[in-house]
Amino acid sequence: MSKPDKGCVCVTGAGGGIGETLVRRLLEEGYQVSAWDVAPGALGVATHANLLFERVDVRDKASIETARDKALARFGAIYGLVCLAGIYRTQPFLEIDDASWADHFQINLKGTLLCAQSVLPSMRAQKSGSIVFFSSSLARTGGRNSAAYSATKGGILGLMRSMALDVARDQIRVNAVSPAIADTAMPRANLSDTVLAARAAANPMGRIGTPLDMAEAALFLLDRDNAFMTGQDLRVNGGSLLF
Repeated sequence: MSKPDKGCVCVTGAGGGIGETLVRRLLEEGYQVSAWDVAPGALGVATHANLLFERVDVRDKASIETARDKALARFGAIYGLVCLAGIYRTQPFLEIDDASWADHFQINLKGTLLCAQSVLPSMRAQKSGSIVFFSSSLARTGGRNSAAYSATKGGILGLMRSMALDVARDQIRVNAVSPAIADTAMPRANLSDTVLAARAAANPMGRIGTPLDMAEAALFLLDRDNAFMTGQDLRVNGGSLLF
């Protein structure tokens, strides 16, 4: 794995699930990490010379910019950004209210935009960087009682592709990971054990994804050896969707 000589990777939604797993893997690989979340979760007791945790609400531009500035002051540069902060609430289509719709778009989509905008000037100045957005298989398939979430995850793919074209001449890569269902707190809060077991049985690999499966995909996209890969959507689903 090829990593930059200096600079950190900023990870949103770092306090749990895929985010926490990714932070730990980045540290194992020798990266410096600025971890952003509204609460530290298990990272609250983590001590590592290459780890900086910042409380960030991705709806709040000021808190994002404060975290960015602290990352630059601590690590000297920002090499990468991984946007994992998100919410998923199941609601029948006719029961989606303004508050739920706004929360999904403010956190999942606008939060991704604001974080990407915050790190872009420093990446442009150094003529390098890798940005990884997290979409979802539901961006393509849709899902029952999941319209708000699916809409935002589809928006993330459009945002990723457009940003990739905008910044390609700056040698900044922008890609996405689209997980299928993974064993994290978010689906477990919305789906029963019976449903999760059925999803696992139906998958060609006989299981659902793990946080590590998704974290490794993000690591692949951050790797400087993949310097000619941009505007792509990496679908991590065990073969459940082949289009």
